Amino acid sequence: MRDEPFRHLWVWVVYSLLFAAAIPWYFSGTGPEPIWLGFPRWVAVSLADTLAIALFTAYVIQRYWLEDEE
Repeated sequence: MRDEPFRHLWVWVVYSLLFAAAIPWYFSGTGPEPIWLGFPRWVAVSLADTLAIALFTAYVIQRYWLEDEE
């Protein structure tokens, strides 16, 4: 039985954690920035987390979203 995603607290907790991780506020600004995959570390982390948000959104839609049946 499917139901709406807003009824599940864990979905909002995961979204909050993913969005908080996507903002690179936790990296220190001292010293040279390491390069990951050709990008500064904060860009690579932000892009990877954006992909994680998109994949989690697809999972939530597939698993919990109600569709109107005709």
